[in-house]
Amino acid sequence: MANNLNKQKKQKKAQLLGQVKGKHKARIKRTPHQGNLTFEKSATESTAQSPQVKARKSPTKWIVLGVIMLIVLLFPKPKLITYEKLGLVSQSVYWAGLPGIDPVLFDSHLHPRPALDRDTLYLCADLNNPESCQKYQIIEQNGFISALKKLILD
Repeated sequence: MANNLNKQKKQKKAQLLGQVKGKHKARIKRTPHQGNLTFEKSATESTAQSPQVKARKSPTKWIVLGVIMLIVLLFPKPKLITYEKLGLVSQSVYWAGLPGIDPVLFDSHLHPRPALDRDTLYLCADLNNPESCQKYQIIEQNGFISALKKLILD
């Protein structure tokens, strides 16, 4: 009886190690042989599969491009403004900001308060004190590309 148990343990170990003997043989699935394919058949199959690969392209590229275009259209872009007071003319890049973010004049420590529709720019040393603001007349407003040139060259 003890001999029989030892024999069963050895068989189980052999099965676990992949050394199966006797009844249990590994089964191999075989596909039916289709014969030799000619060059013409394989060429037509490869050209027939090419359009399928192109049709499977995902729209991720278009989605990313659409999101970038939406951001460009919705977010305010910087402007190059030319302003003057008492004959002193200056050019600065002005960014209108976002909701909750104040507008910025890139080359100044002063806080801008624009009235661009009236061609007026107020520059304030202290936002809480309206007496610290000075009024400037806006002479010219240029677009995004001019603002980028100014930022890059200065």
